[in-house]
Amino acid sequence: MLRILLAIVTTIVVWEFVRRAAWKALRGRWEHSIGEWMRRHDVRLEHFRFVDRLWVRQSLLQDAELDKAAAERATETGTTIGEVRARMETWLDEIVPVFNVFSYYKLGGNVATGAVRICYELVFDHEGLAAARRAIPAGSVTVYVANHRSNADYVVLSVGAMKQVALSYAVGEWARVWPLDSLFRSFGSYFVRRGEKDPLYHRVLSRYLQLVASRGLTTAFFLEGALSRDGAFRVPKIGLLDYLVGILRDDPDRAITFVPVGLNFDRVLEDRTLTSETAGAPPPRALEKFRSLGRIVSAAPRFLLGVFGPGWLAAHRRNGYAAVSFGPTVSLSELVEDPAAMARLPRAERLDAIAEVADALLARVATVVPATPVVLTCRALDRGHTRAAAIRAAVRDELRELRAAGRPIAQGAAFESVRRARADEKDTAAEMDREIVDADEADRTVDLAMALLERRGLVRGVGDVATVDPRAWALIRYYARSLDAPETLARRAVG
Repeated sequence: MLRILLAIVTTIVVWEFVRRAAWKALRGRWEHSIGEWMRRHDVRLEHFRFVDRLWVRQSLLQDAELDKAAAERATETGTTIGEVRARMETWLDEIVPVFNVFSYYKLGGNVATGAVRICYELVFDHEGLAAARRAIPAGSVTVYVANHRSNADYVVLSVGAMKQVALSYAVGEWARVWPLDSLFRSFGSYFVRRGEKDPLYHRVLSRYLQLVASRGLTTAFFLEGALSRDGAFRVPKIGLLDYLVGILRDDPDRAITFVPVGLNFDRVLEDRTLTSETAGAPPPRALEKFRSLGRIVSAAPRFLLGVFGPGWLAAHRRNGYAAVSFGPTVSLSELVEDPAAMARLPRAERLDAIAEVADALLARVATVVPATPVVLTCRALDRGHTRAAAIRAAVRDELRELRAAGRPIAQGAAFESVRRARADEKDTAAEMDREIVDADEADRTVDLAMALLERRGLVRGVGDVATVDPRAWALIRYYARSLDAPETLARRAVG
């Protein structure tokens, strides 16, 4: 019996030794490969990204402003300081992430890249991002501000930017489920309770954001705060922007720099759900969700064929383009005469001023939202063009207008010959050549878009006439509106 016990103990000890040695060796190889990859692509991460999560948590629990806010909240609610601080600790455990290089660049990076590759052909403005990064002043608080089209925005933007910059996002309740919560936390993202009414929670969140941003952490958030239901821009939510401006109350000379980011898709995966909410449809029932799952499963072979199949399936495969563009950087001092004075205004006056800043930022974001083939074709259909020649002419004219205005146009592998032809245009008098290139570009745009729209059953082509399914007009207009300028609206959304 003693020999058996000794053998069991010895086996356990040897197993643990081998397991730990193997894990240490494997982790060492991973870390070395990640380091080599980052050096090869010149990826530079902020030092603060590697600060221990416990330090951040304790720094906030010892923050004098939060101590005062906790005492005030305890008096208001008739509870003890201990109970209030216990709630604060719960919120901080939820908010404060722990960045993990392996999760971000190996596990998360590979999974996210594969998911984007299966769903879209990514058209990413690497030159625009590089130019924006070069223009950011040293020591500035850097914030990437984007429009919000899909829950895939986080993934698409991160995958494209991964070789240049790591971004920390504010993510909502939808990501607070296993395993997304652990994954996003390891990416450096922080969770935000959108509907939380307790003012102390917002004080805690604001101090967290001010701490990490002032220490150099690059952050990103979506100005609209929620997905568009009709394709048009939503009223900006100004809560996170207000929190960031609060940095200037402690450090009035600190520069805050914004990088406008525009995102657009040939197909937003949630488009039917979003547009049905606009139409007042009830939430989907269990049977409808099951049918949606069935459609996804049945589409899997086509997706896989698009990824691993012959080359002729590669251009504009699956759901078309996911496109990301970047605009010139803009500092807060360019938008406001005295940012530090604005930060010290009473809350009501400050929010009014910040709402104007949000409008100005959203207007800049709108100018860099890329025009994709489906969006351009839907705009022609929405204007009443039904014949193929009229649709192509309308798309050609809009492409010219967008190019003249410097607006980004998403063109993937299918447009390589068009790009080469434009690069060869050296004779400014060669009007006939430009007409041919413009016509070819418009033809490719419409052909790619119509193939996707017909595959989805939104449009049916009979001869040279395109007929829109009457039930599809909400979706056609949803995509058409994505290039419209944001309206100036009186109502403001805080938080």
